[in-house]
Amino acid sequence: MAINFEPIFSEMANGPEKIKENFDKLVDIQNWSVTEVRITPINGWSGGGTWKKLKLGNVTINAFSASFTSPKIDSVPYSVQVSAQPSGFPNWRKIGVFSNDNIANMLFFADQGKMNIVNFGVTNLEAGRHFDVNDVWIEVA
Repeated sequence: MAINFEPIFSEMANGPEKIKENFDKLVDIQNWSVTEVRITPINGWSGGGTWKKLKLGNVTINAFSASFTSPKIDSVPYSVQVSAQPSGFPNWRKIGVFSNDNIANMLFFADQGKMNIVNFGVTNLEAGRHFDVNDVWIEVA
């Protein structure tokens, strides 16, 4: 089945040229780079991970992967800073936390230069609890 683009092109000024221009903006495959940023745990947390940025022209694919192991915390506060935030990490990024130890109701996010795990009901945290944080997002400049 052939697709008839004539109705689209006839109603759009410079239709074919504009469509090609948009595709040309997406990726210049000759211009690419990979940057890896280490995620450093703090405040007694251990583990760590990476934030990898694959830049293809004006498209950046971000892959965040970290694993944190908790210290013992009696009376867990609402927000616990587990890592220093790397330069350039988007403050708007909120990532679900997956605990290997069935601890529910927690969220990982970057906020005001901090990377936190937000607590929604956990009162005490034993040392050695594992939290995996993984996310992928695309940015177009």
